[in-house]
This record gives sequence, C-alpha cells and structure tokens, in this order.
Amino acid sequence: AVDARKLYADGKGEETEAPLNETVEIGLFSAEPGVGAFDRDDVIVVERRAIRSGTQTLRFITASKPAFAGVDPYNKWIDRNSNDNVRPVG
Repeated sequence: AVDARKLYADGKGEETEAPLNETVEIGLFSAEPGVGAFDRDDVIVVERRAIRSGTQTLRFITASKPAFAGVDPYNKWIDRNSNDNVRPVG
C-alpha cells in the first residue's frame, strides 16, 4: 500500500497539507536503487500512476517478483525526506 500526502512549506519551514492528485512514477526493482552495483537490469518496471492523498493499493503484473518498490524512486519531486520513497517488498 502507498500512503501519500502533499505538503507546502513556507519560508520558515512550516508545512501545510494540501490535496494530492498527481501522476507520479512508480518503480519496481530487483535491487535497491542507488545502492551498490544497481544498474538498468535491476529495473523491472517504471510507469506513471495516479496517486492521491491517503492510502491506496497499486497492482502490477510482472515477469519477476520485485525486491523493492518506490514512489518517485528517482526523486524528481521536491521532498524533504526522499529516503522513504523506496521500500523493500515483503
């Protein structure tokens, strides 16, 4: 499941939540992106999906089971904590 939200920060760093309804890249990987010898062969699929505020379930059909999944895995969106964008698949 994906738990998503959108925040705006003012000049003092105060955050305000706003509705999220965007198309965002979702990636499935056989290894953790950006770690070790990760390369293009470790990318199972990356596609844009509609993401909204709150919790939602995304379903993919792939030829192999992913070890990691990520929302905005390549950090194209401004994000104060991009370390939580990719998670192991359990």
